[in-house]
Formats: sequence, C-alpha cells, structure tokens
Amino acid sequence: MSAPLRTRARARQLWYWISLRMIALALLAALLVGAGMWLRFFWWEARLRERIPEAILDELKRLENDPYADAERLRQIYGQYLYGDYFTPEVLQADLLWFSLLVLIALPLIVGAGLMLSLRLSRHLDAVAVAARRLAAGDFSARALSCKQVPAALDALMRDVNEMAERLERRERELHASSAAIAHELRTPLTAAKARLQGIMDGVFDRSPQQLSMIMRQLDQLNRLISDLYLLSLVSAGQLALVRSQFLLRPLLEERLAWAAPSLRLLPMSTALYCCEQLPLNADRDRLGQAISILIDNALRYAASGKLLTISAGLHDGQIHIDVEDDGPGFAPEHLELACDRFWRAEHSRSRHAGGSGLGLAVAVAICEAHGGKLSVHNRPAGGARMHLELPAEGTAPQGA
Repeated sequence: MSAPLRTRARARQLWYWISLRMIALALLAALLVGAGMWLRFFWWEARLRERIPEAILDELKRLENDPYADAERLRQIYGQYLYGDYFTPEVLQADLLWFSLLVLIALPLIVGAGLMLSLRLSRHLDAVAVAARRLAAGDFSARALSCKQVPAALDALMRDVNEMAERLERRERELHASSAAIAHELRTPLTAAKARLQGIMDGVFDRSPQQLSMIMRQLDQLNRLISDLYLLSLVSAGQLALVRSQFLLRPLLEERLAWAAPSLRLLPMSTALYCCEQLPLNADRDRLGQAISILIDNALRYAASGKLLTISAGLHDGQIHIDVEDDGPGFAPEHLELACDRFWRAEHSRSRHAGGSGLGLAVAVAICEAHGGKLSVHNRPAGGARMHLELPAEGTAPQGA
C-alpha cells in the first residue's frame, strides 16, 4: 500500500476510534438521564399507589391483570387516583427539577470521561509532536515514546515517525562518514597514479607499458568511483533516467557470468544458473546488468573460499526474484543491516583482499530502487551469503516453460 493510501486508512481508523468513544459517551449520558427519570417516575407512582384505598387498589390490580375486561373502569381509576394530576404544574416542575439534577450529575461524568479521552489522545500526539520538533531541529536521535493503550492508528503513526527518524539518522551518519570516505577513496588512486608518474619523470621507473598499465588501473579505479558517486547522486535527486525495454532475463544473467568468467577461472570458482529460458522483464537492461555484475563481483571479492556461485531467478506473486548466493563466510549478524551502506566494508567477517571502494552494494540498491524494487542481504542457513533482488514484473508473465 502506498504512503498516501496508508495515511488515509489510518485517518479512517482514528476517526472510527474517536467516533466510537464519543458515541459511547453520548449513549452513557442518555442512559444515565433516562434511568434517573424512570426511577423518578417509579418512585412517584409508588407513592400514589400507597394512597389509594385498599378496595380500589385490589380492583386496580385485578383490572391491570386483565386490562381489556373493563377498560373504561381502568381508565377511570388511573385518572382519579394515579395519572390525572401528572401534567399539573407542580408535577411538571418536580420532573424538570429532577431532570436538571440528573443532567448536573451526568455532566461532570461525561466531561471527565471526555477529558480523559482527550488527554489520552493528546499524550500520544504530544509524543509524536515532540519527536517531530526534535527531528525538525536536526536531532535525528529523537524517537516518539510509546504509550500504553494507544489507538492502532496512532501507534502506526509513532512507528512511522520512528522509522523516519532512524532513516534520517542513518542517512546523516552515512553523510558524515561519506565525506571522509570520499576524500580517502579519491585520494588513494590519485596519489598512487601521481607517485608512479613522478617516478617515471624522475627516472626511478622505466616508461614501459607495464608502468603505464599500473597508472591506467589507478585511473580506472578513480573513474569507477566517480561514476558510482554520480549514479548515487542521481538516484538521491530522483533524476536517474532509465531506458526501459522488454528483454529476457536469462540471456542477461548468462552475459554477466560470461563477463566475470576470467576472474571465476582464476579463483577458481564454479557457477550454477537456474532461470527459466523465457522469463521476460521490463527494465533498463544495462543498469540491471550493472547491478547483477556488482553482486557477482561482491561474491568474487569476499566469498572466493566458497568455490561456488549460484544465481537463480523466477517469477513469484507478480515479482521477479533474483538470488545471488555464495558458499563463503557470509556476514556477521551485526553487519547485515550495514552491508548496503555507502563505503561500508566488512573488515572481519568477509575478506577485503581484493579491495573495492565499498560503494558496490549501495549502487546496486540504488538501481533496484530506481526500478521500484529492492535489494536485501541475508545469510544462508547452510553458510554463505544470499543477495536477494526483487523487481516488479509489470504485468509480464513467462512466455514458455
């Protein structure tokens, strides 16, 4: 459900919650006043019956047991001894005073219950408002404190505010870390290339193809880093242009595995591909291929010890699911939520012998989100890591077995 639909649904839930309690308070007031007036009438009638002569009272009881036997006599007794004076000014005045007294008794109870209800709501809303003010002031550690017996709609609102705060805090932490990381990642290849060139100019190194190739590798690394940062900035600004087309997924997966074949042979690492031959997808083929290559490269860098890379894809519940799995060391549990952060690299759970800027998975996540999908990182029960990519099928279905 989209955010606007979720907001409207919760507004309806809150409206229902408030309306139900307001109606209950109104009914309680009506029942209280009604019960009081009934008691007043019962007491007034009992007093009148006590004043009726014994013989007439016996006759009245007999007639009330069979009111149709002598209806005229029954009405006569009622008018003479019971209800004939009911509409006199004295009785009406007494009823009005009794009704006013009941209202005066019910009013504080209803007002008190209404105040308790409004205070309960205000506590929940104040918790959200305090957190929102702190967030607006730049304190992204603010959280809306949970209250007891909170309405479901307000509880959902609190969770949304806290989730937003967590994302803002994470983004701020990522931004601060990125500033230093970007400077470091840019400086490293640039410094290495500059030092190598200076060495060639000073005659320390020969001007050979091998030396120039080393400089070119550093410049390629620098270019990849700048390209990744540019892509992430486009996604953050919502300006990443996708060139969508209809294509089959399996040839794309085979193509990306073929591109990685030289590295796979060097490790060595075997591969397995499970995907329907005729599984169509509407997406930007180059961008999606870039994301898949990142996942393959991630396995090559950090899971070479597993010796097996498995890619499986299929259509489930209107979504294209792509899993890239390895038999390597996997992620430490505390690293699962950080694995897709920019410039994050596990220093302990997964080897970084092959280097890398730490932007790969962040770029893959950005490409997936630009397609309306998502990328998640998991550990396999049997060991190793699983990168799960999920994309909307957009109405497509397999065209063959």
